[in-house]
Amino acid sequence: MSFQKIRSIKVSERVFDLVCEELDLCATEYNKKIWGYLQTFNNCREQGYYLTISSIADFNDKQRTKEDMYVWACECRNSDEIMIVISYKHPRINGMFDEEAYENRRFFGYDELQPSADFIINQVKKHFAYEMGK
Repeated sequence: MSFQKIRSIKVSERVFDLVCEELDLCATEYNKKIWGYLQTFNNCREQGYYLTISSIADFNDKQRTKEDMYVWACECRNSDEIMIVISYKHPRINGMFDEEAYENRRFFGYDELQPSADFIINQVKKHFAYEMGK
């Protein structure tokens, strides 16, 4: 017997590895002022990581220039599809998205790690256009 991460955690981790690698490249290349961090979420049906992304006008004074963005990635509760949820509202208990965000979720095939990561990256770039140099 071996001990392993559950599939939903693995899926979430793989998607966010792709997302964070690309966002790190953007931040390095353009010296843009967005930053973020990953945390776990769990509501017994879905579990994985969510990314909090913020922008700041000046790293010294921490003044916000744009509302935070929250992105969840996990395996769908009743299939093996990848589910992406995006919200601009602070997560609820256990890091969960609200019903409104859930209703606007997007699905990708179980093997569409790169397309799901590209979708997230495009949404981040759209939301933080000024900070990303657009």
